[in-house]
Amino acid sequence: MKKLIIAALLSSAGMAHADDLTFSGFATLTAGKAYSGSQGEYMGNACPCFIGNYEHGAVYNKGNWSWTNESLVGLQAKYQFTDKLSGTVQAVLRASENSKPDVDWAYLSYDLTPETTIQAGRRRLPIYAYSDSVYIGYTLPWARVPQDIYGWEIGAYNGVNIRHSRSVGDWAVTGNVFAGQETTRDNIEQRKIFYGHRVDDDWKNILGGYVDVSNEVFGARLIYMQNSINLGIYEPGEEPVYQKGTRQRIIGLSGSIDYGNWMVRAEANRFMRPSLDYKSKSLTATVGYRYGKFTPMVGFSKYEEKLTPTYTETQNDSTRFVGVRWDFRKNMDLKVQWDSVQDSSAYDFTKNAKMFTVTMDVLF
Repeated sequence: MKKLIIAALLSSAGMAHADDLTFSGFATLTAGKAYSGSQGEYMGNACPCFIGNYEHGAVYNKGNWSWTNESLVGLQAKYQFTDKLSGTVQAVLRASENSKPDVDWAYLSYDLTPETTIQAGRRRLPIYAYSDSVYIGYTLPWARVPQDIYGWEIGAYNGVNIRHSRSVGDWAVTGNVFAGQETTRDNIEQRKIFYGHRVDDDWKNILGGYVDVSNEVFGARLIYMQNSINLGIYEPGEEPVYQKGTRQRIIGLSGSIDYGNWMVRAEANRFMRPSLDYKSKSLTATVGYRYGKFTPMVGFSKYEEKLTPTYTETQNDSTRFVGVRWDFRKNMDLKVQWDSVQDSSAYDFTKNAKMFTVTMDVLF
C-alpha cells in the first residue's frame, strides 16, 4: 500500500511543472550516553540502558557514547497540481537503520472549501500533540519527545482524513476525523524492545478524531481513536502464535501555554484493550523560561499499567529531566538534556538509569 501511494504521487508529479514543486528538510544530530543505574542486561543491551525511541528501537548501552541511535535527516517534497490539489511526500533517513528511507507522509490533499480539506494516503497517527513533528527536532522544546508517553509501536497509518478549520473570535478551532490501517512486518519496537524476535503488528479498522483549539497564549487538543490489533508472534523454534481482533481505545488530552517568556507543555493519554484486561495511563509536563536565545526547562513523564487479576506483567516507569535549548542561529538550535529514569516494572525491564544527551537541530 505504501509503495503504491508513493508511486502514484511521484508519477503525477512528473507530469507537472518544476516551479510547482517545493522542497524542505530537517536534520538532527544526537549524541547520548546512559550511565549510573541498575547493572545487568536487557534485550542484549548492557545496562544501565536508556530507551531513546520506542518506535524505532533506539536503546543506549551502558557507558557508551552513541550518535547513531537518534540522528536523522528528513526531506519533504510538495507538489501543487492545482489551486486545490497538492501532493506531499516526506521521507526520513535514520543512522540507526543504515539510512534506509522511512516514509512517514505520502498523501494527496484536496481543498473542498477554504476551511475544509480532505487528505488521502499515508500520514502520522495524530494521537499525540507532536505527532506530525515528532522527528522534526527543531519544533520540539526537548532533545526528544518524552518516551514514557510517546512510546507506541505504530506511528503512521494509511487512509483518509477530513479536516475543518475556522476562527471563533480570537480562537482558531480545528476538527479532524480519520480512518485507515497500518501493517508492519517484523515490527522494530516489538523485536528490539519487548520480544527479542519477529512480531508482525497490524492495526486495522482505525477510526478517530480530534479537536484543536488555540489562541496566542493557550492551546489544547482532545483526541479519541479506536482500532483492532492483529499480532503474529514468531518465537524461534516454536510454532507461530496469532492474536487477532484485539480491540483498542485511546483517549488523549494535551495543552500548551506561551505567556511572555514562560512556556508550559503537558499531555496525558489512556490506552485500553478490554479483552486483555489491559489499561495504561501516561502523562508528561514541562515548564520552561526563555532568556533571550536560551530556554532552560524542567519536566517529568510517567507511564503506568494497571495491575489486574489477568494482567500482571505490568510496565511502570517514570522520568525526570532538565535541559536547555540554545537558538544560536536562524533555523538551528543546540540542546543539552539530562534524564533520570526510575523503573518499577513487574518484570525484568530496563531498570533505573541516567542519560545525558546533546543534540543539534536544523531546518533547511
